[in-house]
Amino acid sequence: MQILRQRKPSIRMEISPLIDCVFLLLIFFMLSSTFLAPKIHLDLPTAGLPPDSSHNTPILLTIDATGDVFLNQEPLSWDQVTTRLQALVEAAERKEITVRCDQAASHKYFMQALDAAKSSGALQVHVAYHQRESTAD
Repeated sequence: MQILRQRKPSIRMEISPLIDCVFLLLIFFMLSSTFLAPKIHLDLPTAGLPPDSSHNTPILLTIDATGDVFLNQEPLSWDQVTTRLQALVEAAERKEITVRCDQAASHKYFMQALDAAKSSGALQVHVAYHQRESTAD
């Protein structure tokens, strides 16, 4: 005589909702990371003149303390700076470039940036700085 055993019900876990959640999280983090602009830490030198706020220049050449160069917050090599600046200056309405250089950076890099700005055809080159606080005695 054969005895029929009852089969245990198989326990299954549905993973399709889990996969959906993982994809939603992946999309969220991918989209939110594109909105983050890379931060470049600079310690600008100070000067006694008030900064000229009459221009809003979209061409921004930044040099950090280690000598790395960024064009509108995009890292570049020094070989690419002049050609990329030329393209941006030709397309710009106002042929202006703003140079931001960390005060700890070598003077060599600042001069290379000015030379690249001159070679690119810019009509004006602005140097970014912090205004020195006036001391009223």
